[in-house]
Amino acid sequence: MITRKDLKQISPYLYEVPQSYREDMRVPARIYADETLLTAALQDRAIEQLINTATLPGIVSYALAMPDIHQGYGFSIGGVVATREDDGVISPGGVGYDINCLTADSQILHEHGYTTQIGDMNEVWANASVACFQLDAPRKQASVLQRYFAYRPQKPVVKLVTESGKTLQATTDHPFWTKDGMIPLGRLRVGDQVAILPFEGVPYEAPDATVLVDETDIREVLGSLGKGDAGNAIGQTVTYLKRRDLLPLHLDSAATPYLCKILGYVFGDGSIHFEQKGGKGIVSFYGKPEDLEDIREDLQRLGVTPSRIYERERRHQISTTYDDYQFQRTETWFKVSSTSFAALLVCLGAPVGKKSEQDYGAPRWLEGAPLWHKRLFLAAFFGAELTSPQTVTGHAYNLAAPALSQNKRAANVQSGRLFLEQIAGWLQQFGVLSRPITMREEQINADGSQSLRLRLLLQADSDNLIRLWSEIGYEYNRNRRYRAAVAVQYLLHKVRHITWRQTAAQQTAAMAEAGLGIGEIATQLVDSEVNRRFVERSFYGDRATTPRVAQNFPTFDQFLEKATVGLGESGMVWDRITILEEFDYDGFVYDFTVDHPHHNFVANGFVVSNCGVRLLASGMEEGEVKPYISDLATSLYQHIPSGVGVGGFLKVSDREIEEVLETGAKWALRKGMARKEDLAHTEEQGTMPGALADKVSARAKKRGRGQIGTLGAGNHFAEIDVVDEIFDEDIARAFGLFPGQVVLQIHCGSRGLGHQVCTDYVQRFQGVVHKYGIVLPDRQLVCAPIQSPEGQDYIAAMAAAANYAWTNRQVLAHQAREAFEEVLAGRVRGYDLRMVYDIAHNMAKLETHEIDGEAVRVCVHRKGAT
Repeated sequence: MITRKDLKQISPYLYEVPQSYREDMRVPARIYADETLLTAALQDRAIEQLINTATLPGIVSYALAMPDIHQGYGFSIGGVVATREDDGVISPGGVGYDINCLTADSQILHEHGYTTQIGDMNEVWANASVACFQLDAPRKQASVLQRYFAYRPQKPVVKLVTESGKTLQATTDHPFWTKDGMIPLGRLRVGDQVAILPFEGVPYEAPDATVLVDETDIREVLGSLGKGDAGNAIGQTVTYLKRRDLLPLHLDSAATPYLCKILGYVFGDGSIHFEQKGGKGIVSFYGKPEDLEDIREDLQRLGVTPSRIYERERRHQISTTYDDYQFQRTETWFKVSSTSFAALLVCLGAPVGKKSEQDYGAPRWLEGAPLWHKRLFLAAFFGAELTSPQTVTGHAYNLAAPALSQNKRAANVQSGRLFLEQIAGWLQQFGVLSRPITMREEQINADGSQSLRLRLLLQADSDNLIRLWSEIGYEYNRNRRYRAAVAVQYLLHKVRHITWRQTAAQQTAAMAEAGLGIGEIATQLVDSEVNRRFVERSFYGDRATTPRVAQNFPTFDQFLEKATVGLGESGMVWDRITILEEFDYDGFVYDFTVDHPHHNFVANGFVVSNCGVRLLASGMEEGEVKPYISDLATSLYQHIPSGVGVGGFLKVSDREIEEVLETGAKWALRKGMARKEDLAHTEEQGTMPGALADKVSARAKKRGRGQIGTLGAGNHFAEIDVVDEIFDEDIARAFGLFPGQVVLQIHCGSRGLGHQVCTDYVQRFQGVVHKYGIVLPDRQLVCAPIQSPEGQDYIAAMAAAANYAWTNRQVLAHQAREAFEEVLAGRVRGYDLRMVYDIAHNMAKLETHEIDGEAVRVCVHRKGAT
């Protein structure tokens, strides 16, 4: 690891790592910094990354770092490197990913409902799939990870606490999902609302390699069902499963978590049967269309082909102990016609045929499985069978005890009781308690037999329900999962509310005993949750029970409506920030890049996220604008969409997105959203030569089609500034800038399109380095020879992304001008915004520079540097 003594000071603000520091360095590395900045840079891998770039083939002169150097992806942020055009390389990592980080103890929620600390994921991140959210039409999803970062923090670390007790520690630049989109932590204030996911899951435990199903098991099951090996039937079944990595099946197989869920649902609203003619195995699933789609997606992940979803009208007639009922409903279902898959589920413990007419228990192998495997089975089973979170009739503040029922024929009722006892035992492992099982007679069946209903009620106290719904929850039932998440948040608020009222009652009694009067006590204690009447009752000792909720406390339905505004049935809810504290943090901070268009993941329950600059100047001074600044801020907010995944007011066609990629800001000029002088003050006049739209993937184009004229999130912004100090009068005069002048600064880039371009080529170049025999000290430096077909493709795609970025900032400038005119026209002169400059700071460009007295054509990588 590099230390201060390895650096040679060249001048007061220039330091060098000599080429002799490491054998693979082709040039020295230089850092522009003072002592304070240099000390900060030595705290993470930034200088090591700079040294790594000094090993790139074709590099000339120096690997340079600007004063704001900090760790990035491959290249350090603030890094500048030039490589010769004829024999050098180009690297996507030298163009850019931003990193905003969390402390090591942050719990990351994974796709399968378990959590791991982000600091422990260095060895496993490449195979991880984390929970995330689609944000434009909110819905819980999952994403694999593309990058994992660990470095010393460059920004202050802040502790955030919410009203419900959620806590997270992150750097000030880490974005959180809010009602205004993704907002960096440093811009949040106490009282602001952030999106959280009340579902917490359970800690990860690595499963062992126990064999769950092997070829012998499959043969035994098929043999018991009367299927022999005539025509190689069993052999075909075995081959089918082996090709999908489903045989042999181990506890730690990648397929096992999905099978836990599917098996749980089959125990509820699923069925397995083998046709009498031919013995074909059929697995059927019943439920709501959207929930069935989730099951179909998981089946397809396993390589199993489900049918389409069918729909039919069903008439039912049921005789109960109370009355005879007739009703009609629409039934939706799908099936998997696969003897192999049906046999696999049977081997895992699934019952075959009518469940009410046979004896079976919960899958035995799950007894010794990790808790998160049990959670998957239970949550999917509950998605089919456990009642939805709802209030007690006539008691709008109290949530009813969840009920789990099983119908059995009299001959099989003992088996049903044992099954529910097994479920109750598993629930106890999560700390979830239940009541004794009850039984009642149900309908008389067509064959004259009696059906009996067994019922397992879970305890309805708040702590028990919070554990149930925050640790287990529901799978394959979006509505119940959503209601459970809101119910957890409601109960947390209710517990906090009642606890405070109980504390207030105790304080009232203590103050009264100390001789204080009602008036003085009320002055100290009365607030939105404790009124004077409450204080009076507590003062006179007229309180024999635990306080109930106040009259102004919301009912569950009222809370549900307010807490999920704009979040749909995603499971996210709004929570209010109560504490923001900066603190000293001595350790590494961590972040991911996720492979999801809305770039987010869930850390400690918070939904968090993982370019170039344009300056426009007005003719106004600060004092002229101040009276209208609030209206101006509102107008800018209305004209400039921001946030991860947020779309703009422009919806361009496939043909137009190709035009944007190849002509850049000229497209905006043709559309009336630019002035000729805007392009004159834009780098490359807003059009990067050599851009080819066909080198940009269809996925990148899709992401960019609706995002022209949007800021995005993270550290991207549009802000009104005032020129505070002039350092060079001549340059300021040339730019037309003066002290006190109102200007607008726009910082954003090519949005999801540019991110996808970088991701696409990083992945493609993983194989390219081997093809051309390039040896790298860090795989994040993946690159391609500039003159290679792959290198030329990336140059053309990167140029297209740059054109998109210039177009995006130009459209934002047009929208900002409209906002200024809307608020200031007729009130203040000089409100029009003129372009000062637009320049990219994440770019690789072919330029000619004088090196050792000769003109040399080089590719200059600028990462967070102009």
